[in-house]
Amino acid sequence: MIKKSYFLLSLLQAVLSQEWEFDTPRDMTAQEGLCVRIPCNYSYPSRLANQPRVGIWYNNEERTFSSVAFHSKDRDPELPRFRDRTRLSGDLKDGDCSLIINDITQEDAGPYYFRIEFANSDKFSYYPVTQLHVSDFTDNPTIFPAEIIAGKRVDISCTFNTTCDGTVPVLTWVNAADIPGSVSNSVTQHGVTVTYTSVLTLIPSLKHQGKSLTCRVSYPSVSSEQSLALTVQYAPRNLSITSLNMIEDSTINMKEGNFTVIFCSVESFPASNLTWRHLGVAMNRTNSNNELWMVFPHITSRVAGDYQCVAENEHGVMERTTTITVEHAPRNLSITFLDMIKDSSINITEGNSAVILCSVESFPASNLTWQHLSVTMNRTISSNELWLELTHVTSRVAGDYKCVAVNEHGAVERTIAMTVEYPPKQMTVTISGATNGIREGSNITLTCCSKSIPPVSSYTWFRFDGNRIAQLNTSARSVYFSHVTRESDASFYCTARNSLGNGTSTIVHLSVEYKPEISRESECIQRAEGVTCVCVARSNPPGDLRWHLPFANVSGNQTHNGFVARQISDGQMVTGSLTLRGREGEEEAIVFCSVTNRHGEAMFKVYLWVKGRDCNKWKVVLLAAGIMLSVELAGFLIYKYMRKRKAVNEERASETSDIAMTYRPLSMKHQDTHSAVVIDPWNTTSDAASEAKTPATQDLSEGPAGGDAGQA
Repeated sequence: MIKKSYFLLSLLQAVLSQEWEFDTPRDMTAQEGLCVRIPCNYSYPSRLANQPRVGIWYNNEERTFSSVAFHSKDRDPELPRFRDRTRLSGDLKDGDCSLIINDITQEDAGPYYFRIEFANSDKFSYYPVTQLHVSDFTDNPTIFPAEIIAGKRVDISCTFNTTCDGTVPVLTWVNAADIPGSVSNSVTQHGVTVTYTSVLTLIPSLKHQGKSLTCRVSYPSVSSEQSLALTVQYAPRNLSITSLNMIEDSTINMKEGNFTVIFCSVESFPASNLTWRHLGVAMNRTNSNNELWMVFPHITSRVAGDYQCVAENEHGVMERTTTITVEHAPRNLSITFLDMIKDSSINITEGNSAVILCSVESFPASNLTWQHLSVTMNRTISSNELWLELTHVTSRVAGDYKCVAVNEHGAVERTIAMTVEYPPKQMTVTISGATNGIREGSNITLTCCSKSIPPVSSYTWFRFDGNRIAQLNTSARSVYFSHVTRESDASFYCTARNSLGNGTSTIVHLSVEYKPEISRESECIQRAEGVTCVCVARSNPPGDLRWHLPFANVSGNQTHNGFVARQISDGQMVTGSLTLRGREGEEEAIVFCSVTNRHGEAMFKVYLWVKGRDCNKWKVVLLAAGIMLSVELAGFLIYKYMRKRKAVNEERASETSDIAMTYRPLSMKHQDTHSAVVIDPWNTTSDAASEAKTPATQDLSEGPAGGDAGQA
């Protein structure tokens, strides 16, 4: 029975002990002078959650007051060497019992364990202990290298990391280079790691090359530091050129056939890329090397001229020029151009600039002259090079250019042809196949003309009819129109393209001309004031409209005792109106409207007569109307036939009689009508070349006889 009771008591203690749990590392190492954080988490029975408590850390495996390192309620029990150096980093109510010890010393090494005491006498000591080891201070600050360029501001950062937020370290800069600058400090934390940063801002110069900067971290009892040797980068400087021959005023004098070497050196960091150039062409080069040799094993006159040594690194460029002269007689005159010279010809695009170099090998130096069209453009005396610069090239500068070199030993010359290229310009459209105007039915050709170098590669044609622009389906230079009609009347222009661009021509209007045509709008209307006849005709060019009366020919705007004539022109249409008031005693009148241009004539004929005794005024009834546009040939033959009869008056009587007979049934129907009008359906159209003329007794085109001219 006793054994069973002991077993139950042991089991109960085991269950209860599971509620008092503890988590802390078995071993930790801290550096002397720094602080250390012993992480600690504990748990307890939930029934004690609201009970006041005291946390105690012991620096010993035994629970004695002589070994208290930290006491959360009363600091008096703490050992003097721990007082004001220890604290908890968390809150005991949250189960955080982590201990921080500042300014670690070798004496702080040893075991540490945590004990919790509640107000109701529940107490528990957590084991196993944490063994703290103390090592020498070895952590150093870290300086992050930065690109240091002479004359440019730079920020150099120094950082120090620690996992304990106890005693704050101090970062300081020891500036052995004595460079004026400013310092800014900051603290950041990521998890348990605390980072202290100090940034030194300064502007270095070449005198600081090789000097050192030191960043020092200090605790109350220890410190460490890291140094950085300054490597100042700078652009090339102090470029020099030396030679085996004597250099005087940047000139090296050599004799033909000798051996010589030219040496270029420069100071820079990082090392520069060096290049020797002659006449803009790289002779030789080296990468990342501040020295470059150029060897002339056998001097000839071809090596004479200016040589540039160019030094370049990522911070700048520097160059220096020396001139090599070779003593010899004049020879080898050459012309060079920035672009390619082919077959002694230079192609330059209009509007660009051009620079041409004429150089000659001679000693002493020659007098050089540029000539164009036998006119001197520019010249130089005692110089073996002469530049010809054309700042804004136009087609006028095209042609042959001659460079002439003369010294006391002779003369030499060379010619080069300059071709100026330009896009299409001076563009026009020409019309062929038509003289004295484009007549309907004729065949014409439109040709796109332009000037360009190189030649035009393609053409594009456009048609504009007043409403829209349409592109023609052709890329040829010429467009052929067969049997043009008045519907072809439109404006045309072309564009031309070559490799340099395109141009647009002036606009040409294709005005299709045709003879007059009487419109169906022509008619006669009975009005109170008399009979008004309207004659409407279209033609291109616009026709000359005339009214032919028995007593006069009328054109324009006129007013007479027996009529009023008005005329309006609108583009290719002309409209004339004639109002006949009637003439007392007249019983018959024949009225013609004729419209004439250089391509033909159209007529509109009206017969008027009076029946009845009352002749004081005209009372007219429109019996019939008709308009017919006759074929040119038919009108011409009829008129020839009528001329052979040599009786113009009889012809009229015959026509009138025929028409009267034709419309007699209609006339009989209106036998009580006092007057009548017949519009002759024999409305004729003829060419202007025809001899048919409408007879008239008097021409009033310059103004009516006995009346006043008026405006419509």
